[in-house]
Amino acid sequence: MTTDSFSAAPRIAPWYWAVPLLVAVVTAPLWLGFYEPTVFYFLNRQFAALPDIVWSLLSLFGTGWAVYAATAPALWRAPRIILAWLCAAPLAGALTRVGKMMADNPRPLEVLGPQGINVIGEPLYIAAMPSGHSMTAFAAASAIYFSLAPQGRRRLLWLFVLAFFVACSRVAVGAHWPADAAMGAVAGLFSGLTGAWLAARIPERQLRPQSWLMRGVALFGGYCLYVLLTDQMGFAINLPYQYVLGAFLAVCLALFARRSLQSH
Repeated sequence: MTTDSFSAAPRIAPWYWAVPLLVAVVTAPLWLGFYEPTVFYFLNRQFAALPDIVWSLLSLFGTGWAVYAATAPALWRAPRIILAWLCAAPLAGALTRVGKMMADNPRPLEVLGPQGINVIGEPLYIAAMPSGHSMTAFAAASAIYFSLAPQGRRRLLWLFVLAFFVACSRVAVGAHWPADAAMGAVAGLFSGLTGAWLAARIPERQLRPQSWLMRGVALFGGYCLYVLLTDQMGFAINLPYQYVLGAFLAVCLALFARRSLQSH
């Protein structure tokens, strides 16, 4: 993948904006609640075949803190990538909050009780739809993907596979209905497209490590580091991996600071 693929402002073809709608149509049987709770029980039990740590780690990458750490090298290598998903984050957060308030759906544990459900991590009972983790994962995947020039995107299609498994993890840990994960994916795709569109309009001069915009983004990274090191985020078993992510992020922030303090 060339440097130009990372640095050039992307072009988003108009038809890509129909992708969230297409996903909504394809997943309609899920978010309309067909075959529930049968689908939830089936998926939750099948997913239990894998170790708990697999699903808890996938859920970790449905948080903005982990996404920031994973994309931290982009602070100086491909700043438009990190700006794209950060531009997507406020919209994704707003859609999550508004969606949960409007839907006011109970989670599987509230409806079905703990019997027969594989629960990993902290038990959750209220504010089901949409899944914020699913939305974050798909928002980050689509924002990063569409922040690249068209010729450089294909190699990052795996990001959507990862986002899909993050969405699955929310069913696997017993926190969400499949419908919640599906609607999170739909809203996340739209948020990511919007974030990439906004990031494409940021002037090149603001992408330099010496710009106050990028310094502000790095400062936010300091807060992400704090959260990774101090907050269990519902999964105590993730803490050692959060420390690893935190160490990686700290190194990246130090490298960025060195570049930022250099003269133009």
